[in-house]
Amino acid sequence: MPAYDYSVAPPPRGFELIPHGTIATVVLHIRPGGVGEDGLLKRSQEGDCDMLDIEYVIVDGPYARRKVWQYQIINGTTDGQNDMAETYRGLRKQILQSARNIMPSDTSPQARVAYLADLKDFDGLMCMVKIGIEKGKPIKDRPGENYDDKNIIAAVITPDKKEYRPVEQSPPFNGGGSGAAAPPSSAPPSAAPPIERPKWAS
Repeated sequence: MPAYDYSVAPPPRGFELIPHGTIATVVLHIRPGGVGEDGLLKRSQEGDCDMLDIEYVIVDGPYARRKVWQYQIINGTTDGQNDMAETYRGLRKQILQSARNIMPSDTSPQARVAYLADLKDFDGLMCMVKIGIEKGKPIKDRPGENYDDKNIIAAVITPDKKEYRPVEQSPPFNGGGSGAAAPPSSAPPSAAPPIERPKWAS
């Protein structure tokens, strides 16, 4: 194959953020880290908390196939981390409400059954969300410099919101077992020791 003449290559396409407030249907994909429940969690670099690494892929509208990422703390060693874990538990409740068309005010036995879910049940789940923009935070050790702004999941659209419409779930894929299971190269859940509360947090 002859060498390519890069002088005629087009300039790279600019990357524009999804506008703040955009409503979209997304499908959740869990990126397993070989820790915790079914090996789905990832351990923080500091080793002080376990997190769910979620990739939200937009499936409709002009931004289809664009992605937003989110770490959800599942358990931690500090009061702040445990508070965040509770906040994310509430977020997953809203995801179930959106995905399974549960009115937040519904306390019926049928609703209670619809709320039952393991972490692996969120993999492949579809729900409605509002996209937001988070301003870039300062970069450590580089005074005056910030990370780029990024898109975030600003809110989950639940059935009590005017923007909501029922979400049709994709059928599960049964050809290869659980789609959220950790790959063979990942360490088994038992290989990661439990996180310990640091002395400074006691």
